[in-house]
Amino acid sequence: MTQRILCLLFVAAITMQIAIAHPKDKAKTYYKEGLVLKRSGKLDAALKYFHAAIQEDKSFTPAYLELGQIYALLENYRLSIYYYRQILGSDSLHGTDPEDLQVIHNLGHVYYYEGNYKAAVTMWSKLLAIQPQNYFAMFMLGKSYIGSGELKRGEELCDRATSY
Repeated sequence: MTQRILCLLFVAAITMQIAIAHPKDKAKTYYKEGLVLKRSGKLDAALKYFHAAIQEDKSFTPAYLELGQIYALLENYRLSIYYYRQILGSDSLHGTDPEDLQVIHNLGHVYYYEGNYKAAVTMWSKLLAIQPQNYFAMFMLGKSYIGSGELKRGEELCDRATSY
């Protein structure tokens, strides 16, 4: 009888461990559900899942990236910038990590669409310094200069980017 109770307690303990998922696993589950919703065009619902993912794991970078993208699509540039900045940290805009490069690229777009051309110039310049052969970044840098009033400089960059 004692062995049976111990066996049942052991099974119950194992079951509880399985039932209580690790926060990173929960974050991934929320993230995957958010991706499904995003792909089906349900952006507001997807936002809830990506927010839930970062509630479970504050360092779950893919969820921050998705939040930045969705808020940009919804033209909520302030929140888009906020979530992209969470990935990069306050002062790490010079990394060559592919994820950082993606965020710098996305921030360049968001700043451009927001009409903050000087900040867009900063992002596109950083990306171009890391990837000098990135002609799209060069073209967008030119457009950002044009938007900020530096017409000649912007046109030269756009011409150079399209000549390759």
